[in-house]
Amino acid sequence: MLSFRRLLVYAIALPLMLGGCSRTARDLKLDADLARASLNEALKAWADGKHPEELAPEIIVGDASWNAGQTLVSFEIKSADERSDGTNLYIPVACQLRDSKGKVSKTETIYIVGTSPVITIFPQ
Repeated sequence: MLSFRRLLVYAIALPLMLGGCSRTARDLKLDADLARASLNEALKAWADGKHPEELAPEIIVGDASWNAGQTLVSFEIKSADERSDGTNLYIPVACQLRDSKGKVSKTETIYIVGTSPVITIFPQ
């Protein structure tokens, strides 16, 4: 049988523990200026021949083309067409990529950039 003290501790602790479970993605605030600057920094790093891991832990990038060794020849961030869901910024970018055989292709990718709790950048 539970003692009165133990029951009191559970009665106080349970709502506090459950309160922490109600956090959603909507609680993660977006800093749009930081998102734009971070995407620009990451794409410049790619164009300069760096690897995504070199930006960590400040910026986490998950881009299959970059990880596959494609070279970013050029890019244009189209901020006028971006949109926000309150947690992430969706930023279109026109890119020219060069594959391992030297073939250059043009593509438009929408990057999803989050700034909380850490800066993350992933293509849509």
